[in-house]
Amino acid sequence: ARFLSELKSTADLIGQLDPDSIDARIFNDAGGEYTGRDMGENPKPASCEPQPELVSLRPENLTTSRYYYFPTCTRVNRCSGCCNTNQLVCEAVTTRKILYKVMIMEYRQGKKDRFSHLELVPTEEHVKCKCLCRVRESHCNELQVYNPNNCRCECTNREDRNRCVQERQLKQWNPDTCRCECLPRTEECTSGSHYDRSACKCLPVRDHR
Repeated sequence: ARFLSELKSTADLIGQLDPDSIDARIFNDAGGEYTGRDMGENPKPASCEPQPELVSLRPENLTTSRYYYFPTCTRVNRCSGCCNTNQLVCEAVTTRKILYKVMIMEYRQGKKDRFSHLELVPTEEHVKCKCLCRVRESHCNELQVYNPNNCRCECTNREDRNRCVQERQLKQWNPDTCRCECLPRTEECTSGSHYDRSACKCLPVRDHR
């Protein structure tokens, strides 16, 4: 998964593929049916890096119309881009705080607006970005171990899974929780019986008298 995030061009990707699976005519304007506008253009990959993003400089909970801010927004570098696989996500690994001086004006009907004060608005800027695993070690439960190379939590209780598979007519294995679960019920239990979640079926009600 990680090598996909390091691809910068079509040529990088082709270098990772089976050469026998590549038709050179698709990538080279060599004539024939792939000439001219039919060739299309190779898009430049939007790699994971800081990009200008619109950020508001006025409070979200501002309700009064008596005052207004200038400027109301600006552009700040924030991490954005593709990691070429859903297992990874583009996130900031280095940030810095910027204090923007924002002018607060008072609106006065029939008169010139009045300068009220300057307000320092803290804003986070992303300096360095990296494609990181979407699933982290903290997402794993007590039945799982983290595999950083594949960005996933893997079940350690294989014997439980094997037993669950043997009862596949009633149960199913949940790889996300590493637990055996009952299949969806298709019918209600008859009178004198109840649904047992450990057995995943209807069992007679015990008489405790």
